[in-house]
Amino acid sequence: MEWHHEHAPLIPAEHANPGLSQIGVVAYDDGLVRDALISQCAAGLVASGYRMGGIVQSNAHRHGRRRCDMYVKDLLGGDEIKISLDRGDEARGCRLDPDAFARIDAWIERAVLERVDLLIINKFGKEEAHGRGLRGVLAEALIAEIPLLIGVSTQNLCDFLTFVGDSATRLRPDIEAIAAWSRNAIERGALHRFQPRLSSVQA
Repeated sequence: MEWHHEHAPLIPAEHANPGLSQIGVVAYDDGLVRDALISQCAAGLVASGYRMGGIVQSNAHRHGRRRCDMYVKDLLGGDEIKISLDRGDEARGCRLDPDAFARIDAWIERAVLERVDLLIINKFGKEEAHGRGLRGVLAEALIAEIPLLIGVSTQNLCDFLTFVGDSATRLRPDIEAIAAWSRNAIERGALHRFQPRLSSVQA
């Protein structure tokens, strides 16, 4: 399922109305910095007892290699898989393992079905920008109104905004800003889910 909307403005965190935003965006130019920030934030939220879903990425450097090995971890189930193929330093083109993404898609779909407190996706990349990759499960998460924290490169930002079609909060690339928005979004999401049940009891 794909959404097609006009571009929506990205709201600086300090000016955003926290009641309007379901999506926190970490816009970046350096993917390694993005992965480190989002992983650190996720670890802190898990340690605080929140139920997290989605994926975070780690990048392991090997001696004598220019490119690092890339791994992603399922925040809900705890499994970790390698997503980079070892094609040598001189290889050109995509070096991601296509088979790994079927598992990632299943991890995220499970997190959506189980309604985690916050869904974290480390990257909205070229595949998603072109209507493929994790785009389908991201749409499911937004329809389910699960708060979403996502990394988006500046190159893919316009495509992401076209996809979400609603206000999003642009987060400064520092751990305190990202963690503060995440905790706020989790609390708002919990309140939103509780309100219908409260109304039915009162009725």
